Amino acid sequence: MKMPKASPLRQLNIIVVEDDPELKDILVSGLRFFGHAVRGAASGRELDAELAIASPDIVILDLGLPDEDGIKISTRLRSACNCGIVIITARGKLDERVKGLDSGADLYYVKPVDIRELDAALRSLARRIFRADRALWRFEPLISKLTTPRGIEVLLTAHECILMRQLLATPGENVPRREIFEALRQPDDLYADKRLETMISRLRAKLRTVDPESALPVRARHNLGYAFLAEVETV
Repeated sequence: MKMPKASPLRQLNIIVVEDDPELKDILVSGLRFFGHAVRGAASGRELDAELAIASPDIVILDLGLPDEDGIKISTRLRSACNCGIVIITARGKLDERVKGLDSGADLYYVKPVDIRELDAALRSLARRIFRADRALWRFEPLISKLTTPRGIEVLLTAHECILMRQLLATPGENVPRREIFEALRQPDDLYADKRLETMISRLRAKLRTVDPESALPVRARHNLGYAFLAEVETV
């Protein structure tokens, strides 16, 4: 059988969360054929392990997982990162679809899904995400203020302001965790990573409260640090 032609557009970093091994392999291999970097996970716990390695562009999520309901996972993903969320499930009733979208999912598909249609939908979703990431942010360190691309102002704590200074000194580039710890004058001990993750999570939540459409474009890079992946003006 002749394989469809792969799209020349940019590679996406995708995590497929599916407990059916055969279906997971089909999705992973199919999306890799279309040029994407794809990792598989069979549970919420495995997803968390993959998220700790590197933040994805998009998470494809089954709802009937063995250790955690997919709706709960979608909700916490939406609160924790600015990745795209695509639900693929056997649950096709209207109220279930509405519940899935309300949980934070960008797209909702009922199995089975054609891999070519899925690839096109993921690329369309990614274009919207990356356009949002490219919007202009504004950082004013002297008054500890961050302004979202939609013009919403957020006052930063002293530690949040230091964090933003570090990330925005070289926007788009990785800032090692060690440099952030030193700037914050915090020890690089057993709990250092957790403290930093908590600070970033709280800043995401603060932004989401005042401007739900402008997710904080900070991405973690496993064993490397963090990067601010959007255009920003520092004044």
